[in-house]
Order: sequence, then C-alpha cells, then structure tokens
Amino acid sequence: MKWRLLAVFLLVGVSLPANSADTTEPISVDAICGKLVSIEDVAEKETTNSMRQEVKPFAHTRVRLFSPTASADCCDLITPVAEVTTGRDGSFQFKKPSPGDYWLVATIGRTEYKLLVRYQPGKKGGTECSKFLYALEKGKLQLRKTETVTVN
Repeated sequence: MKWRLLAVFLLVGVSLPANSADTTEPISVDAICGKLVSIEDVAEKETTNSMRQEVKPFAHTRVRLFSPTASADCCDLITPVAEVTTGRDGSFQFKKPSPGDYWLVATIGRTEYKLLVRYQPGKKGGTECSKFLYALEKGKLQLRKTETVTVN
C-alpha cells in the first residue's frame, strides 16, 4: 500500500505544470533580448471612458535563464545558465546562448516572474532586440513583439 501511495504522489507531483504562466508551450524567439517593462491601463485625464496603456521600464532588475528540467521546479534548486541586469531603460541581452528551451525569470521586488521560451537563432545580425517587450501585465510575464512599419 505504501508503494502505491508513493507512486501516486510522485505521478501527481511530476505532472503538475512547472511554470506560472497559462501555458507550458514555449514561445519561439530568435534572440533572447529585449526590454523588461510593466504595462498598466491608465484612465485618460478629462475623459470618462478612455484608457491608455502606460509602459514603464524595470531598471536594474535581475533576469536569469534556466534550463527546464522535469526533476525540479524552476528555479529553486537549479543554477541559472546565465544572468544579466537590465539597463535604465529595461533593456537586456543574453549573448550566445545555445539553441533550446529556457525559463526566462525576472525578479521584480521579491517575486519571480517566469516565461518559457524556445531560442531558435535567426540570421546573424538580423534580430533587433528592441522588437521584444517582456511585459509584466496583470501579474503575468508575457512577450509582446513589436514591428516597425515604414510608410512611404
């Protein structure tokens, strides 16, 4: 009986999702860089129903990469693969990570926000880090990609 109980406990423990996001599917990126920001809805002054999104950078914030493992919950018991600190504008860049899946973990205050990403390198020099916004929005870390459009 004890073995069955232990087997059920281990099965349930391993099958629980390790990330705090809504999905365990990694988000594909061709570079692990961008800006770490918060996005909040703010009411427009002198209007009744108008809202705008306010974007604020997280300056001097620790961002780490962890390899996902089935044996441990990210990220208490494992050592990060890499670690950087954001600049004043929230920008960060991990240089030359190996292709694969990673937990990107931003520590804001005393809370860790996690996002599972799949790094698939693009063409050399072809990626603009400014197009990636890692946004803390409604308590969750999300990736927002921005595109620049040229109008003739």
